[in-house]
Amino acid sequence: MKLTLKNTLIVSYSAIALLIIFALSILFNLTADDIFEQYARKQQRNQMEQIKTQIDQLYNSKTEMYEKEGIEIIGYAALQNGMIIHVQSTNKQIDWDAKSHRAEECNIVLRHAENTMQQKYPNFNGSYLEETFTLKQKDKVTGTLKIGYYGPYSLNDQELSLMKDLNSSLLFIGGAAIFLVIVLGFLIAWIVTKPITSVICLAQKIAGGEYGAQTKTRSPVVETNKLIDSINEMSKALEMEEKQKRQITTDVAHELRTPLTNLQSHMEAMIDGVWEATESRLESCHGEILRLVKIVDQLKELYDLENRNQILDQTMFEFEEMNQAVFRDFELKAKEKEINLLQIVPEKSPVYADYNRFKQCMVNLISNALAYTPRGGTITVEYKNDGKQIRVLVYDTGIGFPNTDLPYLFDRFYRVDKSRSKKTGGMGIGLSITKAIVEKHGGKITAENGPDKGAVFTIILPLK
Repeated sequence: MKLTLKNTLIVSYSAIALLIIFALSILFNLTADDIFEQYARKQQRNQMEQIKTQIDQLYNSKTEMYEKEGIEIIGYAALQNGMIIHVQSTNKQIDWDAKSHRAEECNIVLRHAENTMQQKYPNFNGSYLEETFTLKQKDKVTGTLKIGYYGPYSLNDQELSLMKDLNSSLLFIGGAAIFLVIVLGFLIAWIVTKPITSVICLAQKIAGGEYGAQTKTRSPVVETNKLIDSINEMSKALEMEEKQKRQITTDVAHELRTPLTNLQSHMEAMIDGVWEATESRLESCHGEILRLVKIVDQLKELYDLENRNQILDQTMFEFEEMNQAVFRDFELKAKEKEINLLQIVPEKSPVYADYNRFKQCMVNLISNALAYTPRGGTITVEYKNDGKQIRVLVYDTGIGFPNTDLPYLFDRFYRVDKSRSKKTGGMGIGLSITKAIVEKHGGKITAENGPDKGAVFTIILPLK
């Protein structure tokens, strides 16, 4: 039989409650018996002392005699409490014994005490006991007092009734406690399992392909809330990943379709003899092949960067020297468009990174800026260091980006100009590679529009 979490919690709470109540019952019985035994012994001792005191008060010092009627009254009263007394004076003036005066009542009292204790405690080992007290008046012995009783102790009817009432109360309290625990068990189990059940339903939806599904159920348990938040975030991530997969599939198909179609049409035309296989046409086919190879290489490079197992070759180097090398690579292209390449870099500009990978980031950003900066514009690279992290800003005087496109600039194959051809721009993978490189270094990159015009890319890296 398979147990649900709800049933497991209810059974567990109920079992724990039963064990606690059972343990308390045993402890109460053991403790109660001990308490009542001590109480009975104390009461018995107090009664004996009281009887002795009362008999002492019946002694007349002048006549050196005891009041017989008073002793009889005390003796009959003691018999009602299970005490059988025998008073004998030293001068033989009085010799009063309850057994001789009321023998039948004494036997009834002793049998009642014995039956009562045997019913309550079947293994109780009791018998008739007797204690002797010396009667004195101002250090003068005036007689002896013998008190007999069923012992070593006995409980009267009122005390036994009280114990019975306590046991009944304990039974009632135990039953009420069990009922309350079961109700609380149901309530707690419902509170604990409801959000978990909601998470299970959400996980089943996700498993069924409903990426992006969310649950708004909350729980008073912190760990359960973290589980719910994690599942919701995972669902969003899967939805985004699924959209990216679809977008990548669409974009890759779009990117590969054009060169493949060109190659197919050119090759078929030359095979069919429609076109002559001239050098220019073969070079055109070769160019399309190179474009296909470049797309595949860039996708492989992006995959490698996103693979956590790849290790960077990080060293400390001067940013100013690396950036100058990048500027030299774009010197001719910048001169053709009459674009100024400017850098604002302090004398010391340390960077702890993979030199070749970080240089690749700068190449991608400056290449992107050159594509969007009009003739006569300026591209500026600025370095900032606050002692904990460095900031590298690349901004230009170009046209900037539409605000709606800013969140997607680093997505694979994303292009601001959807109709842009291969002659006017790249393939939309450069910024994705740049982001992957920066994040691989433990940093982040952002893009925004400048206060006037142009785009501003900011790379933030830990100093070391």
